[in-house]
Amino acid sequence: MIRLGSRRSPLALVQARTVAAALAAAGHQVEIVEVVTTGDRDRAAPDKSKWVSELERGLLAGEIDLAVHSAKDVPGALPDGLALIAASAREDPRDVLIGAPSLDALPEAATVGTASLRRAAQLRAARGDLRIVEVRGNVDTRLARVHGAADATAGDPDREPVDAIVLAAAGLQRLGRTPA
Repeated sequence: MIRLGSRRSPLALVQARTVAAALAAAGHQVEIVEVVTTGDRDRAAPDKSKWVSELERGLLAGEIDLAVHSAKDVPGALPDGLALIAASAREDPRDVLIGAPSLDALPEAATVGTASLRRAAQLRAARGDLRIVEVRGNVDTRLARVHGAADATAGDPDREPVDAIVLAAAGLQRLGRTPA
């Protein structure tokens, strides 16, 4: 039995199930072991290892045999004894704007959310008037913040509605949340 470690987020589990299905098709029995990471408990933790440190510890302790994770959150240096051994086929690399048909369609000084420094820089370069805010959480949590659909609480920046968000097309496709 291969114990495959994954975070509990819906997107992480979709990715883990894809790997588990490929391993099962090759004749292996697979159990997905859900792991809660520091990033799941404390989104303000300062570095990328917050999303993988518990997976790494589980691998090193022999609690899991493999771990599936998004490469964007894996630190550049891995602990001794660990290696990246495979990568799945690349999905759609584009970004998707949710909440407006285009950046030009957004009103002046619109609020746009993203969790990506790269996307924030691109948004500022394209439209200097936009107010860019950090939007964290799983995909459904982020989607709920568009147009005030979230349970907005005055003064809580983690629940503030936004006019639009920018997300990875691949994540939306994997979750079946592609925009109409």
